[in-house]
This record gives sequence, C-alpha cells and structure tokens, in this order.
Amino acid sequence: MDRLTAVVIVGARGRMGKTLLRSVMESESMTLVGAVDRTGGPGLDQDAGRLCGMPDCGVMVTDTMDPPRGAVVVDFSLPRATENNIRRCLEIRAPLVLGTTGIDASTRALLKEAAQELPIVSAANFSVGVTLVTRLASLAAKALGREWEAELFELHHRHKRDAPSGTAIRIAKAVAAANGRSFDEVAVMSREKADRPRTNEEIGVMSLRGGGSIGEHTLMFFGEGERIELTHRAMDRSIFAQGALRAARWLGGRAPGLYDMVDVLGLDKI
Repeated sequence: MDRLTAVVIVGARGRMGKTLLRSVMESESMTLVGAVDRTGGPGLDQDAGRLCGMPDCGVMVTDTMDPPRGAVVVDFSLPRATENNIRRCLEIRAPLVLGTTGIDASTRALLKEAAQELPIVSAANFSVGVTLVTRLASLAAKALGREWEAELFELHHRHKRDAPSGTAIRIAKAVAAANGRSFDEVAVMSREKADRPRTNEEIGVMSLRGGGSIGEHTLMFFGEGERIELTHRAMDRSIFAQGALRAARWLGGRAPGLYDMVDVLGLDKI
C-alpha cells in the first residue's frame, strides 16, 4: 500500500477549511496531522473532527503551524495571512498547496521566490473541470481567431470578497494569450460609461454576486450567426477540496518549482 500523505490544513475554520478537513478524514490515502487558523474566535483548541462535524480525530485546531517532517501544507486562509504562511513553509521546508485568492503583488513575488526552494502548487481554482474548461477556452480562442468576440460572466455567493473571481481572470487571460493579446489591455469590467460600440479586441468580464452559488463561469464566443458557450458549474464545494488534495498527493517528492493544476493533471502546457 502506498504511504499516506500527511496534510496540514491552514484556514481550518473557514468553509473550505472544514470541507478539506472532512475530505482528508474520509480519505484512504491521506492523514490529517495539523489544523491551523488565526488566533481568537470559536473553534480554536478543539478537535478538528468535531469542528467539521466528524468524529474526534485527536488533532487539535491551533494557531501555530508546526507540521511533522514530510507533511504538505494546504492553505485556504485569508490573503493577509498568506505572506506569513509562505515564510513559515520556507522555515520548516514544507511543500505548499495554496488556494487563497486575492493576494497582492508583493505576496505573489514572494511566492515565486519561495518556489525556488519548495515545490508549490498555486491555483485560483482547484476544480479539475475548471482546469479543463480553461484549456478548452484557450484552444477555442486560438482556433476561432480575433474575429470572434469573447465575453465571460461569473456568479458566486454573496460572501465572496474579490470580483471578478480569480478563475474568471484565469479563463479570460487564457483567451487573450491564445491570440497574442494582453489581458490588462483588452479586459473590460464595465461598460457603464463606455458610450461606444464593442470592439473585437476586448474581452468583457462580468461578475454577479448573490445567494449561495458555489461558483459558475460561462465563456461565450460570438461569431456571425452562431455562438459557442463553455460553462462550468460547481455544485458541491468538495470538488475544490478533492482537487487541492490531489495536488497535495502529487507534490510528494517533486522538485522545487511553482506548479498549477495543469501540471497536476499532466496536461501539456500551451
């Protein structure tokens, strides 16, 4: 039998954190060795199993990241904690799976530096389906060319803080790059005061927030007399946990580097 992958969950008290805890505890290939969250608030110093609605597992929720040697850190905490978490992983030489979105430029720079010493998988969305949709978006954009207009909308629950979502930006960037365009130059987030017709170069990105939607992304390509749509709908938050834990298992024994879900799935880079 293959050796169990030891995992530490950071951001354990969040929605994704609790889903990750349950997924690890239900897994036959992983073992939970740590559950970490910020100081203060309910849930600290209690059993991680009880926190996520599972039987007690003997792992307590703490505010200190101190995993055993060989463990993989899976971080879905808040952006303001990401820099410290990366530095701590460097101190203890722990591979990192990072799913926190909305991190700033300085933290992204630190992430790249850390990847020179550690194997890191970083993704805005760990869904296998989203990874494939992003690849299909790139292939479609390249095949259709600039004559086809691209528009994207995304829907998330009312509690999501960043807009547009990291996944929407990733898909739109793939569309732009497929035809040699810069996302920053062609992205249009609002047409409220545009007062002009749409151009073929731009890529529209619209964000909707409301209810309890886990996540939905639809990319549309408009041609003369026809339209192509690529849609991904997340119906259970556990898909992101399963993808992140797949990445954690994949990281075992990897060389230092900054990887993404394309690497984890073994897809060729475009």
